Amino acid sequence: MAMMPRNTAQDKHEGESYFVSMTDMLVGMLFLFIIMLMFFAMKFNEATIKKIDTVQTLISAEETRSKILEDIKKAMMDQGVAVEIDLENGILRLPEKILFERNKYALTARGQDAVVTLAKALSVVLPCYTESGARTAVGCGNIRHQVESVFIEGHTDSDGDDTLNWNLSFQRSLVTYQFIAKANPELAALRNHNDQAIISLSGYGKQRPVKPNDTDDNKRQNRRIDIRFIMSTPRFVSLGNGSITEDGETK
Repeated sequence: MAMMPRNTAQDKHEGESYFVSMTDMLVGMLFLFIIMLMFFAMKFNEATIKKIDTVQTLISAEETRSKILEDIKKAMMDQGVAVEIDLENGILRLPEKILFERNKYALTARGQDAVVTLAKALSVVLPCYTESGARTAVGCGNIRHQVESVFIEGHTDSDGDDTLNWNLSFQRSLVTYQFIAKANPELAALRNHNDQAIISLSGYGKQRPVKPNDTDDNKRQNRRIDIRFIMSTPRFVSLGNGSITEDGETK
């Protein structure tokens, strides 16, 4: 039987066409891959920039809080009232010996003077860093960060009954707040950006010592009133077009 001759030219043409088609497809896939890679790289870069901006904002807010604490401490020191500040945790600390007698929650005469001095210092510094106060305060300048809350916190040592310590710590914070509000009622009226009162109070009993309760001196340091400042966190809002605003300003 005779064999049919192969059409080598046609086979060669079909092979070349197949090779070209495969090459075009691979080039197209590579092009799409590059486009997708560029898209994800751009999004990653945007996310990184936003994260850096947020971290920088938080650091800046912490620096603002430190300035608030330093200003209040200086104002009180100028009036002869020695207080401590914990910049890392945003706390102004008043030891028991300044305010109260042992196991009592009524302010001593010296304690009343100290709290009045505290109220005066707060009334000078705090309004510039609150939503309601900044609208009426004079000489605030360009304030970027605001205070979310100011907690008046009562603390005791570990001696005695837990229930009594809870009550004692809360009563001390309540009395401190009452004298602050009496000395300067405007402080009680200050509001944050959520239209909530800035100042609030709490009692922790022995639960948050600053020193181990193993010596008389350490216990003395644990018996205290802390004024804790909490700054507002950045508020980012999407505009729906890919842009982000922080507190109403386009980022």
